[in-house]
Amino acid sequence: MPSSLRPTADHGIDHLLFDHISDAVFATDVSNNVTHWTPSAQRLFGYTADEAIGRAFGDLLPFRMAHPEDEAAFFAELAAGRTRRGTGTVRLRDGSAMWIESSVEPILQDGRVVGSVSVSRDISAAVAALETQAEQERFISAVLDVAGALVVVLDVHGRMVRFNRACERLMGFSAAEVVGRELWDVVIPAAEVDDVRATFVEVSAGAFPNSHENHWQTRSGALPLIAWQNTCLTDARGAVTHVIATGIDITEARRADVALRGIETVGRLLAEQGPVPSALDAVLGELETRMGYRFLSLYLRDGHGLRLGAQRGFGAIPEHLDAGAGVIGRVYRTGLGELVADVSTDPDYMAGSAETATEIAVPLVGDEETLGVLNLESTHAGDLAPADLRLASAVADRLSTALLLNAEQQALRERARLFAALSEFAAVTNAILEPGRLVAALVDAVDAVVPSDTIVITTLDRTDGRYRVGAVHGLADEAVGTVIEPGDGNTGRAIAERRVVTSDHHVHDPYASALRGYVPYDSINGIAVPLIREDAVLGVISVGRAGPDATFSVVEREVIALLGSQAALALANAHLVQEVSSLAVRDGLTGLFNRRHFDAALDLAIGRYRRRAPAGSLAAIMFDLDHFGQFNRNHGHLLGDAVLRLFSGILKERLRSADLVARYGGEEFIAILEDCSLPEAVRVAEGVRRELEARSVTDAEGMPLHATVSAGCAEIDPADPTRDSLIGRADVGLFMAKRAGRNRVIAAA
Repeated sequence: MPSSLRPTADHGIDHLLFDHISDAVFATDVSNNVTHWTPSAQRLFGYTADEAIGRAFGDLLPFRMAHPEDEAAFFAELAAGRTRRGTGTVRLRDGSAMWIESSVEPILQDGRVVGSVSVSRDISAAVAALETQAEQERFISAVLDVAGALVVVLDVHGRMVRFNRACERLMGFSAAEVVGRELWDVVIPAAEVDDVRATFVEVSAGAFPNSHENHWQTRSGALPLIAWQNTCLTDARGAVTHVIATGIDITEARRADVALRGIETVGRLLAEQGPVPSALDAVLGELETRMGYRFLSLYLRDGHGLRLGAQRGFGAIPEHLDAGAGVIGRVYRTGLGELVADVSTDPDYMAGSAETATEIAVPLVGDEETLGVLNLESTHAGDLAPADLRLASAVADRLSTALLLNAEQQALRERARLFAALSEFAAVTNAILEPGRLVAALVDAVDAVVPSDTIVITTLDRTDGRYRVGAVHGLADEAVGTVIEPGDGNTGRAIAERRVVTSDHHVHDPYASALRGYVPYDSINGIAVPLIREDAVLGVISVGRAGPDATFSVVEREVIALLGSQAALALANAHLVQEVSSLAVRDGLTGLFNRRHFDAALDLAIGRYRRRAPAGSLAAIMFDLDHFGQFNRNHGHLLGDAVLRLFSGILKERLRSADLVARYGGEEFIAILEDCSLPEAVRVAEGVRRELEARSVTDAEGMPLHATVSAGCAEIDPADPTRDSLIGRADVGLFMAKRAGRNRVIAAA
């Protein structure tokens, strides 16, 4: 070995060698002081030759071996003259740490170790890669051990190389007991070995991923059924190196599937027949036969409580349950299934069997409502587990679906019936064109569509604008004619709020205060439907059912609302027909009879007079508003019309309902009074004149405006008892009144 490893101009080859190699080369004496330092050492460690030579290597580059416990043996071997290799970390000139691998060869002189030559290389990247790989291995191991799925890794010979914690828990074998052994020799039942081997060969040949199912043999002898998903790891050449199988225990799921298929069969029966005892018992029979449950009960909603639909295994258990009683009642209220592992610790438990140890209760929920509760009980602690709770919940879901299907079928049939009845209702009501008869007929027509304990038909009285009871069913007849105030009771609220009003929560006295004395029930569930046509409330149909559980179904409510629409149309049509008929004989502005009707009615009155003559009498009064044309020119026709309406109102007030009163012309009016003498007619006419003189109409500025009237009176001539004679004589009296200065009454001779 040369005396110096420092490259010089005299050592050209050494210079080339040591200046271009990547490994650091340096030498130390027997005291570990640096004696030689190459440029490669300077590049790797950062110190120059001047800084390094003469210093102890341990002070220059503090070195710690990867395994400190091996350090003493390392230096002992060097002292003995043997070459050694070691790995560790050094602290570089810049203060950073570096992993190096060093080969140290002793320098011998006369058989004695006088120093050493070291060749070191940077292995930091390799160490980091190994640490990353180790970390990944630790991570993968942790994931596999906490995974809920079973994970088994096999080599190409079928030997197990990984067996995770989930496998250990299921099988009862530790990983140490099975790793290295062939899968089929440990956990596969003999009858399934050939199939599992065939699957392994198929996967190993490249047919992955694939899936299969097989049983495993546990330490306890149980045979859980496992569903596997298989894939492979391959090397760079694509050759399979390992098979990775992940599995889940599907024993309970498969068992549940068998039970649920049976439930589907009886569920169709339940959907077709409804919750009849035979169908409900068939459901429990499937659970008993297929799943082995001994104590079963099925309670269904009944009003505000529960009634027993079917039971198996129990002796006598309650036919009805309060919704707040027992575990069943609690589940019904909360809508959440429960597993009570020890019923003796549950304060709500109500004994179905004296030997019951555990209980499962699950709700039957449909359309966000609890329809009932399925209950399972066992006499052995631990017999019912979370898997049973899941199965019971799945069964309850299917039963809920079946019950809802049946309810929908029933609703469809009921809907068809109700709408057929609604069509008949429309035909009946539209055929009645007289409002009074229609109101009476509505009671029976409504009861035919939606049978009710009470029915009240309220209509608008057009003479005074108040709402009055027109017809009733289930109430005392004296209720007819009762005034209903808007806002009072269901009926009054329907008028005031112009909407359907219901009382579904057993509210007492939903009827208007004026009607309550006529209602023979303490509790009524009622619906009031306003009869609205062209934005006007024509009346209200109010229906009620007595008793705390007597309610109206959703489809009945829908049809009741349609009844209101149809009844409003029929009532509006009847009023329209009445108005059209009235328009044929009455003046549109004043409401008095028109000239055409007057002429016909006067002929009838004269005919009656002739039949009674000479015992009877007949008088006529002819009225004419004074200077009415001038009034219209001065104040306008709107105020003129107001005067006409005012005067016609006075005539209606002052004359008898049996008298024939008509608008004869523009501002002319005539009245025919049967069984009335001329003096009596003058007295009546004078009263009308004074009343008009005392009243006024108001203009836009609020000023009162007055009008007067002149009148002529005449009595029929027994010698000439004709229309022209009577009216002509009354007209003469009117002419005389005008000539005399107007605003007066004169009787024609």
